[in-house]
Amino acid sequence: MDISTSVAIIAGLFLLNTIFLVIFLFKAFKAFTEGQKFLETARMQLTPLSHDITRVTTEVKGILATVQKDLDKVGDSLDHVRDTTQNLKEFEYMIQKRIQEPLLEMTAFLSALVKGGRVFWQTMFRK
Repeated sequence: MDISTSVAIIAGLFLLNTIFLVIFLFKAFKAFTEGQKFLETARMQLTPLSHDITRVTTEVKGILATVQKDLDKVGDSLDHVRDTTQNLKEFEYMIQKRIQEPLLEMTAFLSALVKGGRVFWQTMFRK
């Protein structure tokens, strides 16, 4: 094989490697940005959520003390508990959507990159 051809092939492979590296860095930056958005959203929602949990706990304690006197209030408190449970489910779904999907994409991309690198090295050292 001619030296200029070898140099051209090596330069092409370096260019391809650089392109993959730029794509990886772009996706990593995007995932990092999504992580920051998620942390900010979680921080903003934790305070109201803890307030809701404290409120529900206080209401449940009061209801247990007066359950024999006011059975109608039990129904109202159960509505509050159901609403809080629904809020927790929505929060869990949001966490899964914002974290799980980008991580799966990143894992698939890294797996493909590693496999491509492995095939490249095997091809290079086979000859």
